[in-house]
Amino acid sequence: MKIESVVYNLNNYMEKQQYSSARSMIQKEWNRITEPLNYKMLGKEAKELVKVIAKEKEDTDFIQLSEKDKRILNLLNEAVRDVKLPYAKKLFYEHKELFDLSYAQRWLTSDARFMCYAWSREI
Repeated sequence: MKIESVVYNLNNYMEKQQYSSARSMIQKEWNRITEPLNYKMLGKEAKELVKVIAKEKEDTDFIQLSEKDKRILNLLNEAVRDVKLPYAKKLFYEHKELFDLSYAQRWLTSDARFMCYAWSREI
């Protein structure tokens, strides 16, 4: 695909708030999109998403976690935030080894970290 088409599609995805499609396209076309001339053609929102992805690529904590691990951590954060504690506790016990990892702990909110600490003390 020509880079002009990639840029057009990417800007279109961002305009329509289809962020997952935009993210996957950026990751697929990373080398071409990050070239200075091509980067200038991106819209403001697309440039911001490229910056976020670049920051994620530099963060070793982010790299060490799989997409599944990130989803589990986010689920626990949401469950604690929404006070769905039985569900959060079930997630904790099912994936205890994940929550014991120091780099995974940094993904948790302070409330979720506190609950994990409390549940680990029960054992």
